[in-house]
Amino acid sequence: MDFFGEQQLRRRKSRWLVVWYVIAVALTVASYCVAVAALYALASLYATGRASVPWQLYALTAALVGGCIVCVSGYRIWQLSRGGDVMAELLGARAVDPGKCSPAERRLLNVVEEMSIACGVAVPPVYVLQNEQAVNALVAGHSPNEAVLIITRGALDKLSRDELQGVAGHEFSHILNGDMVLNVRLAGLLAGLTWLGERGEAMVLAAARQAVGKNNVGGIGALLGAAIAFIGFPGTLAAAAIKAAISREREFLADAASVQFTRNPEAIAGALDSILALPASTRVAAANAEALAHMFFAPAVAHWWAFPTHPPIGERIRRAYPAFQRDDYRSRRHGGPREVAVLDGLGNLVKHVRTEPALLLASIGRPTPRHVDFGARLLASLPVRLREALRRPADAEAVLFALGGFAGKGGGGEFEIGSLGRQHTLALADLAVPAVRSQPQKARDRFIAKFAALVEADRRVTLREFVLLTFLRQRLREGAGEPIPVRYRGIEEVAQDMQVVLALIAKAGGRAGDAPSASAISASLERLRHLAPLEKPALLKACLDAARSDGTLNSSEAELVRMVAATLDCPLPPVLEEL
Repeated sequence: MDFFGEQQLRRRKSRWLVVWYVIAVALTVASYCVAVAALYALASLYATGRASVPWQLYALTAALVGGCIVCVSGYRIWQLSRGGDVMAELLGARAVDPGKCSPAERRLLNVVEEMSIACGVAVPPVYVLQNEQAVNALVAGHSPNEAVLIITRGALDKLSRDELQGVAGHEFSHILNGDMVLNVRLAGLLAGLTWLGERGEAMVLAAARQAVGKNNVGGIGALLGAAIAFIGFPGTLAAAAIKAAISREREFLADAASVQFTRNPEAIAGALDSILALPASTRVAAANAEALAHMFFAPAVAHWWAFPTHPPIGERIRRAYPAFQRDDYRSRRHGGPREVAVLDGLGNLVKHVRTEPALLLASIGRPTPRHVDFGARLLASLPVRLREALRRPADAEAVLFALGGFAGKGGGGEFEIGSLGRQHTLALADLAVPAVRSQPQKARDRFIAKFAALVEADRRVTLREFVLLTFLRQRLREGAGEPIPVRYRGIEEVAQDMQVVLALIAKAGGRAGDAPSASAISASLERLRHLAPLEKPALLKACLDAARSDGTLNSSEAELVRMVAATLDCPLPPVLEEL
């Protein structure tokens, strides 16, 4: 299934998730109503000799239990909707500072940056679960441009670079396929279902810690907690079943995608095999690990025997790499982590690309090993001073000004980008964005305003300036990570906006005609963002056809199409000569 089909499938699964949630809430409410009614009937029978239950009791119980479930779910969804960094905080993870990181953390950051360039998405911030020696990881967020990668200290220290790349490929698949959004909704909705049962368990544990006095309060609390937990068991069971139904197959798909990205099945198989070889396994003791268990690379908590959130590790290894030889691999790996060699030559984007539009569209959300290789080469080609500057907010802003042709005009350091920046504008911009995005929103808004002022200073907006400014607005604006609601179901509803964008692309290719104004283009792109996922391929194909009207695609046209794709939340990898 392609990227757009995955997006549509994710939306369909989200709707089914709501249906399952409503059914599970109804079952949970019914179990509490039956239990309360039974207790009331017994008390009534003992007091009056008649076992009668007023309907108001059913209504009150249903309202209280249902209200608790919905309120807890609503609160958790709101909490998680604030971004991937909030989920990292819930787990107690520490943000990795690119300027002050250990060699193991730097190795991971390099892998993440390479994968981000290959996928055409913003580089996700990396967080470490410092006290966790298990091998595990997860991604969290609402969109590719707002994701964070969370990894355990055990994975950092015990996996080789190739194995880290395999894990990163697995997690980037979740980013590209929209699994993060589904997982966040799943965590939020199911929090309400399990809340009452968890409160009952907490009461039992609290009572067990208390010394039982003459009034036996601790014993009463334990009995009450056990009753609440038992009655809430249907909700807990339903939550486990829903998690298992949604997450298990996605793990197989993500493993397969990792193999596709890296063309190295031994990387993901080796990472999974490391889990089997380590006594610490994959268990995570961090707070809230249970609520987010379905989002991890491997099982993070003990699961119900009938409803595991992940497939067996051995089965995942067999599917990812049927020819995997465990003993041979472990003997070769015994010498320690392998590092990749520095690749010679960058392999620039060529001036004229003849790749067919169908192949370019197929690469959206599906980077090839050549894209991953390109990311590694691009990073290796960067001067040390420029590489370090990309990690500091003020210098990252200066690099972005230089990419726009405003070197030394925006404040901060002065960086000469040269031909590297002209050919790889968006890739370098994505490397600089994380440092700028680490600042408060007001600081980001000031940067965008200053960049826009420089663009408009000569009253003449070049194509490169417009592409970079639009790209930065899309990456840095407030709410950039929020899911895009669908407002237009058919491409005919946005036909005029399509014509505006196609006119811009035609003008960029040197065709005759007037170019639309920058404000008209921005307004059209904003409306096109809300087009249904399955309609976006036709839009992007039209853009590619317009750019390739002469049979080739030059680097400026390729960057323009990539900007349009990024605006639509369709991550198009760097356009290479052959895919």
